[in-house]
Amino acid sequence: MIDVTIQATPLLTIATPASQTTAPVAYSTNDINKHFIDIAFSPDYSNIRKWDKPSVTVAITGSYTDNDVNLLNDFFKTFNASTSSTQLSPEIKKGEKGDIVLNFLPESSMKNINTDDSAKISKDANGDIIFIYNPSSTQSDETIYLNSDLKGDTRTHWVLRSLLYELGFPGETGSYPDSIFYSDTSTVTSLSKIDLKAVALMYGSKMKSGMTLTDVKQLLLINNQ
Repeated sequence: MIDVTIQATPLLTIATPASQTTAPVAYSTNDINKHFIDIAFSPDYSNIRKWDKPSVTVAITGSYTDNDVNLLNDFFKTFNASTSSTQLSPEIKKGEKGDIVLNFLPESSMKNINTDDSAKISKDANGDIIFIYNPSSTQSDETIYLNSDLKGDTRTHWVLRSLLYELGFPGETGSYPDSIFYSDTSTVTSLSKIDLKAVALMYGSKMKSGMTLTDVKQLLLINNQ
């Protein structure tokens, strides 16, 4: 008799990698306060500039597209859900009448716009004009001229950035690459979580138009360091 011994081959166990889920980023109150200061102040504006009206109408005119209209209507919903005071008009108006008017013009035409020392002219690295903002002393019928030659994510980014500039956020951040206010991007196309926190802080009941940086630091209990 032939003795045949069969040795069992151990089963190969394949380790299933644990599900890799990214925990949502949690921002401290200090993070939010410092981000707010970065984007609410700039070398051009040393005071808080926010709309005090309960309702602000936004109009669009010039060489805009249906995508621009849809983008802005979606932004209004996001903005309004984050504020406890001022609300933007539920839908953008078409025409030249509104508290804020977005006027889309070719870059060649923007060079012919009459401006004074109070105007903010934003340019890209090539020196092309992105937007021109002419502030009004009455905070009514304020116009933002936008370069209608912009395309894709860059266009989306600057449409929102220019409107946010008008809403009281002229600054930028170097700390959060996902922020629409990040200083080294022109392709972020939506407000990040910490941006929304800053919007809620700006349009809460305690923040007042005209406050200085010192006033805001005292309000937010931030040390001068």
